[in-house]
Amino acid sequence: MARYLTTVVSTAAIVATAPSGGSANALFANLNASATSGHKLRRVTLGVVAGASVPTSQQLLVAVVRTTARGTATATVTPKAMDPNGPPSSITGLDTAWSAVPTATWTASNWLYQIPFNSQSGVDLPFELLEELICPTGVANGLAFINTTNALPAGHSYSLTVEHEE
Repeated sequence: MARYLTTVVSTAAIVATAPSGGSANALFANLNASATSGHKLRRVTLGVVAGASVPTSQQLLVAVVRTTARGTATATVTPKAMDPNGPPSSITGLDTAWSAVPTATWTASNWLYQIPFNSQSGVDLPFELLEELICPTGVANGLAFINTTNALPAGHSYSLTVEHEE
């Protein structure tokens, strides 16, 4: 199986209100499968950036949520192969903006995984061996990343790197 990396920086001041319609609100990334390939999430690295200043210290909680319809993406980042000799990624990519958000049950009862951390630090989580987050094949499927507790202050953005395996 080949491994891929995708890195993004979210828009600033992500709120903690569930996505709906064309408003992403708390949603800042959705790693989508394709008609021919699903993926296994293998690593998530999260942090907060605040331009040239130090991020405001606060506790943050990012949840991973399974999506059941992709929505209408207006910005998608293509994963990069970790092995330059490997094949290109077969998945759709990491969506970061939408005119119609993905479909999911955004309530806490539907979160697959919660990632708590402080905005002045970061978190690097491997999902190997028994810890697997699997996204099945199909263009409707994805793993979304949402801010769930505190809104980010003005000028603050999430930095997200995901490693997945196909």
